[in-house]
Amino acid sequence: MFDFLLSQTLRQCDFEQQTEFLVPGFLAKNMITLVYADGGMGKSWLAFAVAKTCSSWQKVIYLDFDNPLNVLKDRGVQEKLIGQRNIYYVQRSKTTMAAPEMLEALNEQATGKAYANTLILVDSLRNMGDVMHDAKAMAIMDKFMNLREAGATILILSHANKDGKNYQGSNNIRNSVDNMYRLKKVDATSNEIAFVLTPTKERAAITECAFSVCTASLALKGIDVDAARMSADELDFISQAKAAIAEQPGINKKALLEQLGYEQDDKTARNKLDAGEGKHWQSSKVKGAYTYQLMPDPIATSTTSPTH
Repeated sequence: MFDFLLSQTLRQCDFEQQTEFLVPGFLAKNMITLVYADGGMGKSWLAFAVAKTCSSWQKVIYLDFDNPLNVLKDRGVQEKLIGQRNIYYVQRSKTTMAAPEMLEALNEQATGKAYANTLILVDSLRNMGDVMHDAKAMAIMDKFMNLREAGATILILSHANKDGKNYQGSNNIRNSVDNMYRLKKVDATSNEIAFVLTPTKERAAITECAFSVCTASLALKGIDVDAARMSADELDFISQAKAAIAEQPGINKKALLEQLGYEQDDKTARNKLDAGEGKHWQSSKVKGAYTYQLMPDPIATSTTSPTH
């Protein structure tokens, strides 16, 4: 009676796969990850860098129905991504399909493991259909789940709502994705953009993380979350304090503060020293005086290859 179910029933061997990451701590393989932020926060720069990084060992399908062609040209996408090995960049000016049709075409091919070792980037979710309507949003997410089960890793970019604290769209979107982050740009220069990504839903072992993207090369580098959030003044204090401690290991608090240009009783400076305790330096009390030694520098996470 139930013979038709035999080939479709889970077995022990189906649970042997371990969670892997294409970008350590951030982008879990064979899962759906959604990143949301206000406009102008640099979501696309992050996606460009992820595409470039992962193309070394994954096929990358970039569905861009959001950025106009002149913006892509201004950002140098034609040199950095177009024509690169393993990258298939789809943009609305070239395709004859609307975004929902493109998603449906991909969905029709989602059989077996057709999308194994394939990263699909979606820029952005609102172009795929009516994300505010519960039933329509569910239909969109069903297609993404089919792609996931066919082996794809999916990174979806979404806009935030008015207060920036949540994504735009139906609650069915949240229920359907595996991992979700709120992105905040914390620093930007003509050559580099830095982001902090805070998890708001997790099914994999994801963590709060921070990255910088080199806009010239699309190099993606993991950076310290606390450092990414710091002001220029705080970073300058840390840099000068570390240099002073490196020059005089075991320097006492009074001498250290004086070398940094502060009085011993300056509460702000003392608080900054306390904030760096256990992160950048460590203190010990000897005969009533605090002395300082440097902590080992944290090793920034490399994103040049996947983590197993």
